[in-house]
Amino acid sequence: MANDMPDLEFGVFAQPAWRPEMNWNLSLDQMVEEAQLAEKLGFDEYWVGEHHSGGYETVPAPDLQLARMAEVTERIKLMPATFNLPYDVNDPFAVAERLAFLDQISKGRVILGYVGGALPSDMEMFNATDDAMKDRMWEAVDVIETYLEAEEPTDYDGEFFEYEDRIIQLPTYQKEPQSSVAGLTSRSTFYNAAKDGHRPLSISFIPMEAPDNPACVSLTDAAEAIEEGAEEAGRDPLEARKDWCIAREIYVADSKEQALEDIREGAEAYYDYMFDLGLAPMMAHTEEQGRDDLTLEWMVENLPFIIGSPEEVVKQIKALQEKVGPFGQLVVNHHDWQMPRHKWRHSLELFAKDVMPAFKSRLGPREYSKSQIKPYEEPVPDQDVFKLNPPQDPAAADD
Repeated sequence: MANDMPDLEFGVFAQPAWRPEMNWNLSLDQMVEEAQLAEKLGFDEYWVGEHHSGGYETVPAPDLQLARMAEVTERIKLMPATFNLPYDVNDPFAVAERLAFLDQISKGRVILGYVGGALPSDMEMFNATDDAMKDRMWEAVDVIETYLEAEEPTDYDGEFFEYEDRIIQLPTYQKEPQSSVAGLTSRSTFYNAAKDGHRPLSISFIPMEAPDNPACVSLTDAAEAIEEGAEEAGRDPLEARKDWCIAREIYVADSKEQALEDIREGAEAYYDYMFDLGLAPMMAHTEEQGRDDLTLEWMVENLPFIIGSPEEVVKQIKALQEKVGPFGQLVVNHHDWQMPRHKWRHSLELFAKDVMPAFKSRLGPREYSKSQIKPYEEPVPDQDVFKLNPPQDPAAADD
């Protein structure tokens, strides 16, 4: 490829983030329609989150919502993103059984997804606020792996979980389904994910870098941890990086200015909600930055968001690759954005039509063809591709 990076795969992640006053039953139907659209457009995966409080994120059982999607799709991979394993509502043997069943229903399209916790209000509701959360999560992952692999009744005697003489009656459709672990506040999650062969997941509001904010595990921090974990396990760090999934706020329109205008109202409302959850320190570049400093314009340029025309979005994704190094999948963070649905659909269509081919070598023209046709000449990279108003070339202005 022209940018010397491995091909990317693409996904859509529905937390989901619907404004609280919306008809939630309608929103669940729209997610099913969006999974169908994503499959038609060539996206590789569709993720659904698990949340229990807060008002915005309205799916408490992602496997049930994904089962609906499995019935109306044929190819796209489906992932609970993610089961919050330390919650006392998520018994890991039961999670393993439900995931195996979902894999059967979907005929082998499930990717297993785990995390150590999400919303603070959820964590408090389900007794997951102590210092042992991470240890409990990793033991729960071990429980799930144990019973997904067990061919006969098996005991499990751990620090947090004990089972006697259990077996999952209906195994996974896939012999070895992929598994993923999301990280947020700890480098160790990315390290252990790479070491143990899981796909590391980075969520959408984590900044690309934040060297002066110890509370933030940035994308560059995660990249280092993934390489270290892979080396510890004797794995090729590049292969571990190809497992890495990065979610971003992505919206494609005619221009960056139009994109910002389209998403402004919904983005400001959504991030007010996120800030109310206490997540501002995880987005800041320095310890001194407070909530009032994290304006939408600042986040667009500094997390950064990936927004603009298809050409601008291609440049921004390449800039992300250059900064953090190779990764395997870029995931579009699904949003309501408080705009007509046809605009969001159009954004996904533009992304599939004009952005994906730049990162999937089998979708677009060969390098030879690009060299023969003037419109396919590689553009000179812009400086500050995430800026809303990049400086103009004086020579171009004189023209």
